[in-house]
Amino acid sequence: MSRPLLPLFIFLLACDSHSVKQILVTVPAELVVPQEMVYIPAGEFIMGDAAEPKTRGGKLVPSDAYLIDRHEMNHAGYKKFRPEHSFSPKRSQWPVTFVMFAEAAAFCRAQGKRLPTEVEWEKAARGTDGRKWPWKNYVVHPNNGFSGFIPEPVDKRPRWVSPYGVYGMGHNVWEWVADDYAFAGQAAAQRENFKVVRGGLLQTHLTVQFSPTWFRNWMDPAAKLNFIGFRCAKDA
Repeated sequence: MSRPLLPLFIFLLACDSHSVKQILVTVPAELVVPQEMVYIPAGEFIMGDAAEPKTRGGKLVPSDAYLIDRHEMNHAGYKKFRPEHSFSPKRSQWPVTFVMFAEAAAFCRAQGKRLPTEVEWEKAARGTDGRKWPWKNYVVHPNNGFSGFIPEPVDKRPRWVSPYGVYGMGHNVWEWVADDYAFAGQAAAQRENFKVVRGGLLQTHLTVQFSPTWFRNWMDPAAKLNFIGFRCAKDA
Protein backbone atom coordinates (compact mmCIF):
# COMPACT_ATOMS: atom_id res chain seq x y z
CA MET A 1 0.00 0.00 0.00
CA SER A 2 2.88 2.38 0.71
CA ARG A 3 4.82 1.78 -2.53
CA PRO A 4 2.86 4.30 -4.72
CA LEU A 5 3.71 7.07 -2.25
CA LEU A 6 7.47 6.58 -2.50
CA PRO A 7 8.08 8.65 -5.69
CA LEU A 8 6.15 11.58 -4.22
CA PHE A 9 8.09 11.31 -0.96
CA ILE A 10 11.41 11.37 -2.83
CA PHE A 11 10.25 14.38 -4.87
CA LEU A 12 9.35 16.33 -1.74
CA LEU A 13 12.72 15.55 -0.19
CA ALA A 14 14.45 16.72 -3.35
CA CYS A 15 12.53 20.00 -3.33
CA ASP A 16 13.34 20.57 0.31
CA SER A 17 17.08 20.01 -0.06
CA HIS A 18 17.82 21.98 -3.20
CA SER A 19 20.06 25.04 -3.23
CA VAL A 20 19.03 28.08 -5.21
CA LYS A 21 21.44 28.69 -8.08
CA GLN A 22 22.88 32.14 -7.58
CA ILE A 23 23.30 34.80 -10.26
CA LEU A 24 26.96 35.67 -10.68
CA VAL A 25 27.41 39.36 -9.94
CA THR A 26 30.49 41.51 -10.45
CA VAL A 27 30.64 44.34 -7.93
CA PRO A 28 32.35 47.49 -9.26
CA ALA A 29 35.81 47.87 -7.77
CA GLU A 30 35.04 51.32 -6.39
CA LEU A 31 31.86 50.21 -4.61
CA VAL A 32 31.91 49.12 -0.98
CA VAL A 33 28.95 46.87 -0.21
CA PRO A 34 27.98 46.86 3.48
CA GLN A 35 28.05 43.40 5.04
CA GLU A 36 24.30 43.39 5.59
CA MET A 37 23.46 44.29 1.99
CA VAL A 38 23.48 42.68 -1.47
CA TYR A 39 24.49 44.36 -4.73
CA ILE A 40 21.99 44.07 -7.59
CA PRO A 41 23.43 45.13 -10.97
CA ALA A 42 21.67 47.33 -13.52
CA GLY A 43 19.75 45.69 -16.32
CA GLU A 44 16.37 44.44 -17.44
CA PHE A 45 14.30 41.75 -15.78
CA ILE A 46 10.83 40.24 -16.24
CA MET A 47 8.38 42.05 -13.95
CA GLY A 48 4.79 41.15 -13.18
CA ASP A 49 2.71 38.41 -14.74
CA ALA A 50 0.72 38.37 -17.95
CA ALA A 51 -2.35 37.00 -16.16
CA GLU A 52 -2.34 39.75 -13.53
CA PRO A 53 -3.48 43.11 -14.97
CA LYS A 54 -2.46 45.07 -11.86
CA THR A 55 1.20 44.13 -12.40
CA ARG A 56 3.69 45.02 -15.15
CA GLY A 57 2.33 42.11 -17.18
CA GLY A 58 5.43 39.95 -17.45
CA LYS A 59 7.28 42.56 -19.50
CA LEU A 60 10.94 43.52 -19.47
CA VAL A 61 11.58 46.40 -17.09
CA PRO A 62 14.93 48.19 -16.62
CA SER A 63 16.54 48.97 -13.30
CA ASP A 64 19.60 50.87 -12.17
CA ALA A 65 22.14 49.17 -9.92
CA TYR A 66 21.29 49.29 -6.22
CA LEU A 67 21.90 47.69 -2.85
CA ILE A 68 19.24 45.93 -0.78
CA ASP A 69 19.31 44.45 2.72
CA ARG A 70 19.99 40.73 2.74
CA HIS A 71 17.47 40.22 5.55
CA GLU A 72 14.31 41.86 6.81
CA MET A 73 14.99 44.27 9.66
CA ASN A 74 14.95 42.45 12.97
CA HIS A 75 14.01 43.55 16.48
CA ALA A 76 17.63 43.92 17.65
CA GLY A 77 18.52 46.22 14.76
CA TYR A 78 15.40 48.32 15.14
CA LYS A 79 16.04 48.86 18.86
CA LYS A 80 19.31 50.63 18.01
CA PHE A 81 17.18 53.26 16.28
CA ARG A 82 14.34 53.29 18.81
CA PRO A 83 15.74 52.41 22.27
CA GLU A 84 12.21 52.25 23.67
CA HIS A 85 11.37 49.34 21.36
CA SER A 86 10.73 46.24 23.49
CA PHE A 87 10.68 42.56 22.56
CA SER A 88 11.42 39.14 23.97
CA PRO A 89 15.17 38.41 23.87
CA LYS A 90 14.29 35.05 22.30
CA ARG A 91 12.92 36.96 19.30
CA SER A 92 15.78 39.39 18.69
CA GLN A 93 16.32 37.96 15.19
CA TRP A 94 12.65 37.90 14.27
CA PRO A 95 11.46 40.57 11.83
CA VAL A 96 10.29 43.76 13.49
CA THR A 97 6.56 44.32 12.96
CA PHE A 98 3.86 46.74 14.16
CA VAL A 99 5.74 49.44 12.22
CA MET A 100 3.79 51.84 10.03
CA PHE A 101 5.08 52.98 6.64
CA ALA A 102 6.44 56.34 7.89
CA GLU A 103 8.33 54.64 10.74
CA ALA A 104 9.93 52.15 8.37
CA ALA A 105 10.93 54.95 5.99
CA ALA A 106 12.37 56.98 8.88
CA PHE A 107 14.48 54.04 10.04
CA CYS A 108 15.93 53.57 6.57
CA ARG A 109 16.73 57.29 6.23
CA ALA A 110 18.53 57.23 9.57
CA GLN A 111 20.81 54.51 8.18
CA GLY A 112 21.53 56.50 5.01
CA LYS A 113 19.19 54.20 3.11
CA ARG A 114 15.57 54.20 1.92
CA LEU A 115 12.72 51.79 1.32
CA PRO A 116 13.10 49.80 -1.91
CA THR A 117 10.89 50.52 -4.89
CA GLU A 118 8.65 47.79 -6.25
CA VAL A 119 11.02 47.37 -9.20
CA GLU A 120 13.96 46.87 -6.84
CA TRP A 121 12.12 44.51 -4.52
CA GLU A 122 10.81 42.30 -7.32
CA LYS A 123 14.10 42.09 -9.17
CA ALA A 124 15.92 41.11 -5.98
CA ALA A 125 13.27 38.43 -5.36
CA ARG A 126 13.04 36.79 -8.78
CA GLY A 127 16.21 37.54 -10.70
CA THR A 128 16.04 37.88 -14.46
CA ASP A 129 14.36 34.64 -15.58
CA GLY A 130 10.79 35.52 -14.60
CA ARG A 131 10.49 32.86 -11.89
CA LYS A 132 7.29 32.70 -9.85
CA TRP A 133 9.03 31.92 -6.54
CA PRO A 134 12.43 33.21 -5.34
CA TRP A 135 13.61 29.61 -4.94
CA LYS A 136 11.98 28.65 -8.29
CA ASN A 137 11.05 25.02 -7.48
CA TYR A 138 8.30 25.33 -4.87
CA VAL A 139 4.75 25.65 -6.14
CA VAL A 140 2.85 25.09 -2.87
CA HIS A 141 3.65 25.60 0.78
CA PRO A 142 5.77 22.61 1.85
CA ASN A 143 4.61 22.42 5.51
CA ASN A 144 8.07 21.22 6.55
CA GLY A 145 8.15 22.63 10.06
CA PHE A 146 7.11 26.16 9.13
CA SER A 147 3.56 27.04 10.14
CA GLY A 148 3.53 30.43 8.42
CA PHE A 149 1.14 31.86 10.99
CA ILE A 150 3.95 33.40 13.04
CA PRO A 151 7.24 34.88 11.73
CA GLU A 152 10.62 33.19 11.87
CA PRO A 153 14.15 34.52 12.41
CA VAL A 154 15.14 36.55 9.37
CA ASP A 155 18.13 34.32 8.58
CA LYS A 156 16.57 30.91 9.26
CA ARG A 157 15.90 29.62 5.72
CA PRO A 158 19.11 29.69 3.63
CA ARG A 159 17.50 27.31 1.11
CA TRP A 160 14.63 29.74 0.56
CA VAL A 161 16.79 32.60 -0.70
CA SER A 162 16.37 34.51 -3.93
CA PRO A 163 18.79 34.05 -6.86
CA TYR A 164 20.67 37.09 -5.52
CA GLY A 165 20.95 35.58 -2.03
CA VAL A 166 18.25 37.70 -0.38
CA TYR A 167 16.28 36.08 2.45
CA GLY A 168 12.58 36.17 3.29
CA MET A 169 11.16 37.28 -0.05
CA GLY A 170 8.00 35.22 -0.10
CA HIS A 171 7.59 33.36 3.17
CA ASN A 172 8.02 35.55 6.27
CA VAL A 173 6.35 38.95 6.81
CA TRP A 174 4.98 41.39 4.26
CA GLU A 175 7.36 44.29 3.60
CA TRP A 176 6.67 47.97 3.02
CA VAL A 177 8.02 49.31 -0.28
CA ALA A 178 8.16 52.91 -1.43
CA ASP A 179 5.40 52.83 -4.06
CA ASP A 180 1.77 53.85 -3.83
CA TYR A 181 -0.65 51.10 -4.78
CA ALA A 182 -1.65 52.17 -8.29
CA PHE A 183 -2.62 50.36 -11.48
CA ALA A 184 -4.03 51.06 -14.92
CA GLY A 185 -7.67 52.10 -14.81
CA GLN A 186 -7.62 52.98 -11.12
CA ALA A 187 -9.61 56.03 -10.07
CA ALA A 188 -7.23 58.98 -9.61
CA ALA A 189 -8.65 59.75 -6.16
CA GLN A 190 -7.58 56.30 -4.92
CA ARG A 191 -3.96 56.35 -6.09
CA GLU A 192 -2.45 57.67 -2.88
CA ASN A 193 -4.67 55.84 -0.40
CA PHE A 194 -2.53 52.74 0.03
CA LYS A 195 1.10 51.63 -0.04
CA VAL A 196 2.32 48.41 -1.56
CA VAL A 197 3.52 45.57 0.64
CA ARG A 198 5.43 42.64 -0.82
CA GLY A 199 6.58 39.12 -0.10
CA GLY A 200 4.39 37.82 2.72
CA LEU A 201 2.17 34.78 2.99
CA LEU A 202 -1.35 34.45 1.67
CA GLN A 203 -3.31 33.18 4.66
CA THR A 204 -6.76 32.07 5.61
CA HIS A 205 -7.75 30.56 8.96
CA LEU A 206 -6.91 27.12 7.55
CA THR A 207 -4.27 27.52 4.84
CA VAL A 208 -0.96 29.25 4.19
CA GLN A 209 0.46 29.79 0.71
CA PHE A 210 3.56 31.52 -0.60
CA SER A 211 2.97 34.78 -2.44
CA PRO A 212 4.44 34.82 -5.98
CA THR A 213 7.32 37.18 -6.63
CA TRP A 214 5.06 39.43 -8.71
CA PHE A 215 2.17 39.58 -6.22
CA ARG A 216 1.16 43.11 -5.18
CA ASN A 217 -0.60 43.48 -1.86
CA TRP A 218 -1.64 46.83 -0.38
CA MET A 219 -2.14 48.40 3.02
CA ASP A 220 -3.10 51.67 4.68
CA PRO A 221 0.27 53.39 5.37
CA ALA A 222 -0.86 54.07 8.96
CA ALA A 223 -1.39 50.36 9.65
CA LYS A 224 0.72 48.73 12.37
CA LEU A 225 0.21 44.98 12.13
CA ASN A 226 1.96 41.83 13.30
CA PHE A 227 2.57 40.59 9.75
CA ILE A 228 4.12 43.72 8.17
CA GLY A 229 7.82 44.59 8.44
CA PHE A 230 10.41 46.02 6.06
CA ARG A 231 13.93 46.03 4.70
CA CYS A 232 15.99 48.93 3.31
CA ALA A 233 17.71 49.67 0.01
CA LYS A 234 20.29 52.14 -1.20
CA ASP A 235 21.50 53.63 -4.49
CA ALA A 236 24.70 52.08 -5.77
